[in-house]
Amino acid sequence: MILPEPSPVLDLVGNRTDKNSVGHGKNVALYTGTLSRFFFATHNLGDVFSAVDGSTINWFPDQTIVSPKAHSDDVSDVRQVCVTLDDVVVSRIHLTNTTDRQLSYRFDITGDCRGSSDWRNKPGGMKETRRDRDIVVLLDKNVFPEFLPGGLAMVIGGSVAPAKIDTNVAGAYRIGYEIELPAKTERIIVLACAIDPDVSRAKQNLNRVLSKADPVAENREDWARFYEQDVPSFDCSDHGMNELYAFRWFLLKFSTTGGNLGLFKYPVTLEGRQAFQTYCCYSASFMAFDLNWADDPRVGFGQIATMASVAYEDGRFPWYTSPRTNHVPLDHPSKTGCSLLPWAAWKFFQIHGRRDLLAQDYPAMARNVRWWISDRDPDGNGLFSIDHQLETGMDDLERRWPGGRRPPRYEAVDATTYAYVNLRAVAAMALTLGQSEDAKYFSAYANKTGAALNALCWDGKTARYLDRDPQTGALSDYNAITMFYPLLTDVPGREQLRLISGHLLNENEFWLPHPLPALSKSDPEFDPAKRYWAGPAWPAATCHVIEGFADTARRLDRSLMPKAAELLRRAMANHLTPRADFYEHYDPITGKPLSTFRDYMHSWWIDLFVRHVAGLLPQDDGSLIIDPLPMGLERYALRNVPFRGHRVDVLYNETEGGAGLRVRVDGRVVLADREFVPGTAAKRISEARINRSKGGAWYHDPHEGLARPQAALNQEGTRSSKNASPSEKSPARRARSPSSIF
Repeated sequence: MILPEPSPVLDLVGNRTDKNSVGHGKNVALYTGTLSRFFFATHNLGDVFSAVDGSTINWFPDQTIVSPKAHSDDVSDVRQVCVTLDDVVVSRIHLTNTTDRQLSYRFDITGDCRGSSDWRNKPGGMKETRRDRDIVVLLDKNVFPEFLPGGLAMVIGGSVAPAKIDTNVAGAYRIGYEIELPAKTERIIVLACAIDPDVSRAKQNLNRVLSKADPVAENREDWARFYEQDVPSFDCSDHGMNELYAFRWFLLKFSTTGGNLGLFKYPVTLEGRQAFQTYCCYSASFMAFDLNWADDPRVGFGQIATMASVAYEDGRFPWYTSPRTNHVPLDHPSKTGCSLLPWAAWKFFQIHGRRDLLAQDYPAMARNVRWWISDRDPDGNGLFSIDHQLETGMDDLERRWPGGRRPPRYEAVDATTYAYVNLRAVAAMALTLGQSEDAKYFSAYANKTGAALNALCWDGKTARYLDRDPQTGALSDYNAITMFYPLLTDVPGREQLRLISGHLLNENEFWLPHPLPALSKSDPEFDPAKRYWAGPAWPAATCHVIEGFADTARRLDRSLMPKAAELLRRAMANHLTPRADFYEHYDPITGKPLSTFRDYMHSWWIDLFVRHVAGLLPQDDGSLIIDPLPMGLERYALRNVPFRGHRVDVLYNETEGGAGLRVRVDGRVVLADREFVPGTAAKRISEARINRSKGGAWYHDPHEGLARPQAALNQEGTRSSKNASPSEKSPARRARSPSSIF
C-alpha cells in the first residue's frame, strides 16, 4: 500500500476512494477513470495520457492513487497521479514482481485529442503528432485558436526509454514500455505529460519533473504549503465542519484557471470542473465571496476583475465567458443576468482595504449598475425587471400569475434585491474613491429601491415578498425561495419577520430535512424528482437565505440566531454524505444528490464559515465585529485571516487562548472575554485598536491604501514571525506569478 507522507489537512480532506479529481489550479485539471478526462481551462482535451487511467485506490487533494486494468497476475501496478504547478501530469508507477522469477512487464500508454472541444463548442482543428527521440509531441490546434495559433502542446515522456513509439495518426499516439523486474522486487518509474501552449516550455517542464527523485512528494509539499500559507485555517470540535471547510478550499484551487489566457485576464474559479466549465456572471460572485479571504488579494480581485475586463460596452456582464469568447451560445437574448459582483467587489475592499484595486474595478461595476437602471427599471419605480427566466439562474422557476397571463417581463424580487445591494456597494465604492456625485446618485437610487421592495412587493396578507407585473401591478402567486432574498438587505423591518416564522421555519413549506427547496413544498408545482429548480435544494439559493437569515436575526431579533445556526448546520450536513462533496442540487426530503456530477462551485461557504461560524464581520469603517452564530461548538479557531494588512485569529475555548473568546491581530491580543458565549452580545474592535502597534511605528503605503506596522515587516517586505502566533510561523511565502495565484 502506498502511504503518502502524513499531512494533517491533506489527510483530513483525503483518505477516500470515491474521488478522482486531480489538478493544481493553473490550467490543467483531470478526472481519472477507465477513460480519464483532461481539461485545459474550459477545453475538454479527451484522454490524452492513459498512464493515469484506473480506478481509485485512495484520493487526496494533491494526488489520486489508481490501479489500472490488470495486465498480469504476477505484477502489481499501482500509480500515483498528480498535476504539478507547471501543468505537468505525473504518473509515478509502482511495479512489484510478486513471483520468484524475473519478469518482463509490458504496457502501453496512449493519447487521443481528435475529439477535443471547448465548452459549448465543437471538435475540429488541425492535429499533429511527432516523435522527438524518446518523447512524443502532440499538438492540438483546436484549443483556443483565437490566441493560440500554434495550438496546445502535450509533450509525453518518461524516466525510462520506451520500447516502441507510434505516431502515425495525427492527434493520437501509442508508446510501449517493457520493464524488467527481478524476482520479489519493486521498481518505480515516472511517466509524465507536460501541457503548455509553448512546445519548448513544455519540454523544459517535462525534463524538470523527470529529473526529480519524487515529483509526487514535492507536489504534496506544495499543497501542504497552500493550506499553511495561502488561506486561513479553521479548526473546531466538529470533524465534519473541519473537513468541509478544507475541502472547499481544495475545490476553489482545483477549479481555478486562466491568467493571461485569452479573455481570462486573471485567474478565475470556474462554475464547475466536472461540468459547467465556464466563468458565469451569476456564479462568479459566489466564488468571489470565498476567494476574497485568500491571503493574496489578487485571488479575490482576479475573480471580480476578469468580469470587468470582458463586460460588454453597455455595461452588461456576459452570462458565460470562456478564454476564447464572451459570446458563448445561450438561450436568452440579453446574454446577461443577475450578478452580485459589485457587492463582492465591496466585500473585497472591506477585507483587504486595497483602494488601488477598488479603483480598477469601480468603473465596470458602476457601468453594470447603470445598465440595470436604464434597461431594467424603465419606469423608475425602483424595482428591477427580468426579461427571461434564464437571467435569474433559476431556469424553470417560471412565476405563476393571476388569470394565467404571463407578462413579457416581470419586476423580480431577486433582481431587485441584487440591484439594492449592488447600488449600496457602488455608492460605498464611489464615496471611498472620492466620486461624491456618483455616491449620492447610487445611494439615493438604493433608497428608492429599498422603499419599493416594501411598498410594492411585500404582501402583508400572506407575509411574502412577491414578484410584480409592471403593467397591472398584480403580484405573482408563487412560493419561490427568492421571497427570502430581501433578508440580505437592511430593507425588512420587524413587520417582515413574519416571512421567517410563517414560511422559512414552516415544516410544510421550506423547513425540510435537507434545506432549502427552491420552491415551497406546499406549492402545487413542487417536484424534486422531475423538476430542475421547482423542488430540489440548490446550495446557491440556500446560501442566500443563510446569509440573509443570520444578518437579519442579528439586526432585528437575536432570539432567531439559534435557528439561523441550525439552518447553517443542516445545510452543511447536505455536503457531508458522509464525506465532503458539492453536487449541483439535492432532494430536500431525502438529501440524495440529484446531479450526476459534482465539484460544483455554484455557492459560497468559506465566507459563511468566517462570518457566521467564527463571527468575523469586517465593517466599512475598518473595524471588526465579532458575532458568531450559536453553532453548538465546544471550541473553534480561525487563524491567519487577512484583514487590511494584518493577520487576525479568532479563538473560542482554544487551549492556546484559554476559556471564552480571544481575538489576536498580528499575534497581539486585542479582545479577550472569558465569559463570552456565541449568539449573545456582539463585540466590536475599533480600527484604532486593530492598528495599534506594540513596539513599532505605523506607516501609510500610498500605493496600496493600507496601513502597515513598520516593525511587522522584515527587509523583504514580508511579515516577521517574531510576535506571530504559532500557526503563523511557517516557511517563507513562495512567490506567485500572475498566471498561478494560489
